[in-house]
Amino acid sequence: MPGIETFLEIYHSIKANKIRTVLSGFGISWGILILVVLLGTGQGFQNSVMDLFSAFAQKSVYVYGGSTSMKYENIKEGKEIRFDKKDLHYLQNRYPEIATISPEISSSMQVQSGTKTGTFKITGVEADYMQIRILQVKTGGRLFNRADINEERNVAIIGENVATILFGNTEALGKDIHVAGLFYKVVGVLKNEDLFGSYEINSVYIPFPSYLRNISNHPEFNTFCLCLAPESDSKRFEENLRNCMAHQLHFSSGDKQAVYITNFETQTSSFESLFKGLRQIIWAFGICFLISGVVGISNIMFVIVKERTNEIGIRLAVGATPRSIIHLVLLESVVITTVAGLAGIITGRGILMFINWLLTFSEKNMLLKQTSFDYRTTLGAMVILVLAGIIAGAFPAIKASTIQPIDAIRYENRG
Repeated sequence: MPGIETFLEIYHSIKANKIRTVLSGFGISWGILILVVLLGTGQGFQNSVMDLFSAFAQKSVYVYGGSTSMKYENIKEGKEIRFDKKDLHYLQNRYPEIATISPEISSSMQVQSGTKTGTFKITGVEADYMQIRILQVKTGGRLFNRADINEERNVAIIGENVATILFGNTEALGKDIHVAGLFYKVVGVLKNEDLFGSYEINSVYIPFPSYLRNISNHPEFNTFCLCLAPESDSKRFEENLRNCMAHQLHFSSGDKQAVYITNFETQTSSFESLFKGLRQIIWAFGICFLISGVVGISNIMFVIVKERTNEIGIRLAVGATPRSIIHLVLLESVVITTVAGLAGIITGRGILMFINWLLTFSEKNMLLKQTSFDYRTTLGAMVILVLAGIIAGAFPAIKASTIQPIDAIRYENRG
C-alpha cells in the first residue's frame, strides 16, 4: 500500500509542473462539469414535465368527437360525432374498470359581478370531473359535490384571473357572479401552481345539469373524460373503447378522425422513454469529453515518465521492483484525474445551485422549475474518474517499469 512518502512525492511532482498538470486535468474537469450540469438540468426538466401530468389522474382518458373521414354502411363521410349522457351511462355499465366519467361542455360568455365584467370560458362538468383533472381550490373553497349535480345548483368554481378581474383584492368566495342572466355563487377559486393550472385562470366551472338548463339545452357534447381503476390496462381499454363507440355511433373503427382519444398513461410512458434516451445521449457526450481528458492525462504521464527516466532507472538499480514503479505512476495519474474530476463536480454543483437561484425569480409556470443533483450520478462519475485515472496511467506505467537502469544512465548522459 502507498505510504505518506509516495503521496508527498506525487505532490512535489505535480507542484513542479503546475501549469502542465492543470491543463491536462482541465479536460477531465470540463467533461465531468458538462455531465453534471446536463444531467441535472435534464432531470429537472423531466421532473417538471412529469409534474404536469400529475394534474391528471394517472389512468385518465380524454375522448374528443371529430368528423368521419370515410364512408360507413350507408352513411357518408363528414358526419360529426357527438356524445350524450346516455352514451356515458352505457360505457360505464359496459366497462366496470371505469371508475369515474364526466362530460365536458364549454362556451365563451360574458361574466359580470357588480360593475365589472369579462369574457371567460364557461365549462359544465360533473362532480367526478374534479377527480379526473385533479383540480384544487384555494383554502376555504370546495369542489363540486353530488348535491350540486343532483339539485342542479347554481354554483361556480372560478379561475384565479376571473377572481382578480371581477373582485379585485376582495375575497371571491361566497360572492355571486352573473352568467347568462342568472346568479351563480362562487364556492371555490382554482389554484394556479403549474402550467396546466395557468390554462384554468380564465375558466368558470359550473355543474353540468345547470349548464344544460341555463346556458344550452342541447344535450350533446363533443368531449368527455374518464378515469380507470388502478389495475386496469389503459392501452387495451383504449382499443376496446374505440371499437365500442364505432359500433354505437356508426362509424368505422379504423377512422382515426372520427374520435380522438388521449390516454395520459400512454403519453406518460412515452415521455419516460424519451427522457431515458435523452439521459443516454447525455452520458455518451459526457463520456466523450472524459475520453479526451483521459488522452490528455495519458500524454502528460508519458512526458513525466520520459523526464524521470534517469530517476526511475536509479530506483530500479537500487532495488525498486517494476511493480512499485507501476504503482507510483498509476497513483499519480489517479490523483490528477480524481482531483480534476472533483473540481468539475463541485463546479457543476455550484452552477446547478446558481440556476436554481435564478429560477426562483422566474415565473412559477415555467417548464423548468428546478434542476436536480443526483448523488448516484456523482458516485458513478467518481468510479469513472478512478477508472479513467488507471487507464490514463496504464501505458506510461508499463513503459516506466520496463526501463533498464543502464539505459536510463545513458539517456541522462545524452541529455
